[in-house]
Amino acid sequence: MNYISKRKYIDKIMKLINKRFLMMFLFSVLCLLFMHWQLAVTIDFEYRIKKATLISNLFSCIVDTTFFFFVGMLFTKCKTKGALLIAFILSVILSFCNIIYSRFFGHYLPNTVLTQIGNLNDYEVIQSILKGFKPYDFCFIVLVLLFAILYRKTEATTVKANSLRTLGILWGGMLTLVFSIILAIPLCSNTILEWSFYEFFPVKAQYNLAPNTMLFRSGFVRRSIICYEDFLQKDLKLDKKQQEEIEREYTNLSYRVTAPTIGKDIKNVIFIVVESYLSATSDLIIDGKEITPFLNTLKHDSTVYYNGNMLPDINLGESSDGQFIYMSGLLPLKSDITVNIVKGKTVPGLPKLLTNSGMIRHSHIIVPTSPTFWEQDAMCIIYGIDQLYSKYDCKTKVKGNKDLTDEQIFSMASQIDTTTQEPFFSMILTMSMHSPYDKYVEHGFTFSDKTITPEYSNYLIDCHFFDAQLRKYIEALKQKGIYDNSLIIITADHDAHPSFLGMKEGGVSNYLPLYIINGSIDKTRVWTGECHQLDVYTTLLDILGVENKWRGLGHTLLRPDYLSISHKKAQTLSDWIIRGDYFMTDQ
Repeated sequence: MNYISKRKYIDKIMKLINKRFLMMFLFSVLCLLFMHWQLAVTIDFEYRIKKATLISNLFSCIVDTTFFFFVGMLFTKCKTKGALLIAFILSVILSFCNIIYSRFFGHYLPNTVLTQIGNLNDYEVIQSILKGFKPYDFCFIVLVLLFAILYRKTEATTVKANSLRTLGILWGGMLTLVFSIILAIPLCSNTILEWSFYEFFPVKAQYNLAPNTMLFRSGFVRRSIICYEDFLQKDLKLDKKQQEEIEREYTNLSYRVTAPTIGKDIKNVIFIVVESYLSATSDLIIDGKEITPFLNTLKHDSTVYYNGNMLPDINLGESSDGQFIYMSGLLPLKSDITVNIVKGKTVPGLPKLLTNSGMIRHSHIIVPTSPTFWEQDAMCIIYGIDQLYSKYDCKTKVKGNKDLTDEQIFSMASQIDTTTQEPFFSMILTMSMHSPYDKYVEHGFTFSDKTITPEYSNYLIDCHFFDAQLRKYIEALKQKGIYDNSLIIITADHDAHPSFLGMKEGGVSNYLPLYIINGSIDKTRVWTGECHQLDVYTTLLDILGVENKWRGLGHTLLRPDYLSISHKKAQTLSDWIIRGDYFMTDQ
């Protein structure tokens, strides 16, 4: 290539870098920035966002847009105008989908979200999405209109140089830009995840502990490069050292086993998992009215164990994660929707252990949704649950595709649990306290306190509704003589996000309540301080005296000297066990 041809080639490249090019490129960046800003004010981040994080986020948006542009150049055979259009479309779709997803689930789009696309058919999800629209969402429409006007006024430009050389320059430029920014940011913003140049590769472990913060900081392309294994690896081959470390931890029973407390009369185990239930509602009185009067009586009953200081351990799977923790004694994956991975593996489900030990004959679960929501039907097999009852089994007519209210779910549970042959295991999931909190369930209970947000007010009214339905269910068990024969656990699947309650982060405590009824527990010799959801599985096996090698990764609450396991260690071991299908290998 002579000097003149080189000059022409350079001129053509420089012609791409004009004001309209930069403006259309900027529109894509603005879409991504708008999306990240939306999530920053509506979901919970694992670490506080600092100024350096915002700089990193800006660079990440530029990296993501640059990647989309180069992809567009390849697909359009180096037609700049078409490439910019593809970059903008990808940015808009990615941004819009993340905002919509986060308003119901409180997270960025996880890696395997497409496998849970069926959840969008759920009535509550659709309603949450529709009601989640905000006036500033019209910014997307404005950006699209402005881009369309600019796009029409821009002339098509194509790089006509040797195709192989052009592609080499395009991909080389993209990779150089991406990796230069990846390596530069840790040096100029050594905060939040405590990155440094030498700690670049170990950052994957930090990502597993902070997926929302990581994605905000790194963007989609950088996250994909750093955490590529999370996108590709569904199975992990555990080496001997990992297997030994897993077994060394869970066979240490010093903080997992005390002495069985359950009486001989106990036949059944009833596990009630309440949607978005906060300890803050306990003993709460507004306008002279108790929010949860029935639960308050249980809390102060000398025969009932109560702990209002339980920290949530759920991750991307939200409600399904809470259920997974209680049924397996493991922590859910940080970088994936756990039920997507677990449904094809082996897990020591609580109902399965109770059946194998001869404590129960039958197990069932009653859910207010469809049987496929969050893979309930598949997970029943994994946990060892014999039968699933969903909204389609409800005798009262359900309008449209709505999920069951707490009144309907407890009515159905009363009928099922009072006619099932003992001993049995029953799990009941509720729904009425789910976001959005733009309205409440009408049942004749209101209050006029204007010092709390409207969303929190609606939430508390729904809590009162749940409390009333729970009372009816417990009374039905007593009338049939089942109450005294049953170990009853009442707890939450996860906390209610402060942003959903119209509050700033920290506006309400995220502690969850735990009630254990008929456990014959000496309340003077147990732990009632801060603990984790992970401890419930271990505590129940301890109460029931189930003899099994696996006791979960949590610690029993039946010790006054309770010691919490290292959450980071438990997360690492859980990831190994889940991805490595440890229990299948062990068998």
